[in-house]
Amino acid sequence: MDYKNRAFENARVELGNSHFHDCTFSHCELVYRGDPSPTFQDNEFIDSTFVFRDDAIRTLYFLSNIYNAGEGGREIIEQTFDDVRNHAIHGCETSTIKPHTPEHTLHG
Repeated sequence: MDYKNRAFENARVELGNSHFHDCTFSHCELVYRGDPSPTFQDNEFIDSTFVFRDDAIRTLYFLSNIYNAGEGGREIIEQTFDDVRNHAIHGCETSTIKPHTPEHTLHG
């Protein structure tokens, strides 16, 4: 679904496989389930929250588990989020760095 110049207010918006351009989300719950990723361009988010469900929440649990897995796990997740911040994740597959621990494991 394509949305352009649309204002969403006090709504629960399912995001999967949608494109949002020049939209405003005010007091909304934006639901992502891990299905084809939505795209956003030039939008405004006002007092809105993202809700992660299904495959999306499982991915967050996985990242949390790696972050707390032991020496090296935090480094992997921090670098992954640096890549997110730098818009350095592209394509249909990406990989992480090797942790800088002895034998490149999560446990030192």
